[in-house]
Amino acid sequence: MALRTRNQALLAKIETTEGTDANPVAGTDAVFVENLQHSFNPNIIQTNEHTGSLDSRGPIAGGMTVQVTFDVLLKGSGAPGTAPEWGKLLRACGWAETITATAVPAAAEACAAGGTTTTAVLGSSAGTTAQQYRGMPILFTNVVTGTSFITDYTAGKTATLADTLSGPIVATTSYQIPVNVRYAPASISIPSVTLYLYRDGKLLKVTGARGNATLEFTSGGVGRMRCTFTGMFGSQTDAAVPAGLVFDTPRPPIWKGGRALVNRAKAAMASLSIDFGNQMTNPDNPNAAEGYDPAIITARNMTGSSDPLEELVATRDAIADFRAGAAQPIGLSYGAVAGNRVGLTIPAATYTNVQPGDRNGLATQGLQFACTGQDAGAFLTLY
Repeated sequence: MALRTRNQALLAKIETTEGTDANPVAGTDAVFVENLQHSFNPNIIQTNEHTGSLDSRGPIAGGMTVQVTFDVLLKGSGAPGTAPEWGKLLRACGWAETITATAVPAAAEACAAGGTTTTAVLGSSAGTTAQQYRGMPILFTNVVTGTSFITDYTAGKTATLADTLSGPIVATTSYQIPVNVRYAPASISIPSVTLYLYRDGKLLKVTGARGNATLEFTSGGVGRMRCTFTGMFGSQTDAAVPAGLVFDTPRPPIWKGGRALVNRAKAAMASLSIDFGNQMTNPDNPNAAEGYDPAIITARNMTGSSDPLEELVATRDAIADFRAGAAQPIGLSYGAVAGNRVGLTIPAATYTNVQPGDRNGLATQGLQFACTGQDAGAFLTLY
């Protein structure tokens, strides 16, 4: 019987013990994905034994890993402060999850004096741990109104913002950090996941999986996370796609009526993308079932690109910023419904190239940049 590629499903679950099947189930671990594909990466050992003829003996199949690729449409869970179903995949790509389950403060309170159009000194309820709110949204009311994102936060409660606001943040301005789920690059405690790939009557189990990904945003479209995971071959059996698959209900929000910012100024871009740049290896280990252990992320080089319409030098001098090595924030946000809003904050983008381009007869600037900062290259937030 022929198997249909359309009839597929993916389950994913964080492993308690690396490489040990976490047994994901349909009711809690299903993830909506597109373009689900897999391939086998065996170590084929070619021999050159003398056989008494010109022919050699056949090759030997050694240890094997499995590569799994798919796309995830970026959306919230629908409930503020609840991680999206694909959050476990982002964690296995080396991003840490922080859930702020209650707003800070519970009711909006006054800022302290000393703010500017790009900084706010938060009030008495704010924490005093440096960077604890970095990448999170912040809402302002009274005198200055609007939503921004925090690119830097000090122990003295000074929040640096991704925007230039309409006026200084003064003591009569109120602030509140809403309930959110934030993802940030991590260098420790990176979990592995078990993946179950159902394919119209067959089940492939992959354990100890970690991955690399890119985030891609298109104006007027949805955000996507394009994932490539490497894991250990568990088993392949005949099994029907399970009934009772449960997914997050919201549809992905559209990047429209939101914001796109380059160095705190609005920029008319068609797209923005970030490549995590994870370097991975499977440690050799003859004690392991395949002769090596699950993949480990050994390094990260996060880079990105965008293509805003070109501006006059007086508005945006990208060439001068490039030649000076000036780090500057880049970011976006969109979505109208709480629990299904998306924000991306790059606190310190350093240009690596600026190239002129054309989009439908309009001049563009192709901005290529490095996302700099230790465990702070970018922040993805659902709120």
